[in-house]
Amino acid sequence: MGRVLLFVGAVLLVSMQGAAARCVEEDAMGSDTLRGYVEGIQTALADHGFKPGPADGKTGPRTRSAIKAYQKKARLAVDGCVSQALIDHLNFAEPKVYAR
Repeated sequence: MGRVLLFVGAVLLVSMQGAAARCVEEDAMGSDTLRGYVEGIQTALADHGFKPGPADGKTGPRTRSAIKAYQKKARLAVDGCVSQALIDHLNFAEPKVYAR
């Protein structure tokens, strides 16, 4: 019986960690709003020398990787999430952050 409870606890812990890792702001956006944010972020990342792929509004692996690279270079929390804070940082932060 003790092993079953331990297993259930481990499953709950993994489930909670997965939920915490999700991008909360993305979940709250409508699909058209999210697409617009992603296109803007992809364009800005490309302008800064990061390589998010085409500005198609889709958050694929190249876009997430470029977001994480930018966040790391800018010394932001690295989560790969699309957010208003990220697009604001890309557009308004001084000094600008560029890829190598």
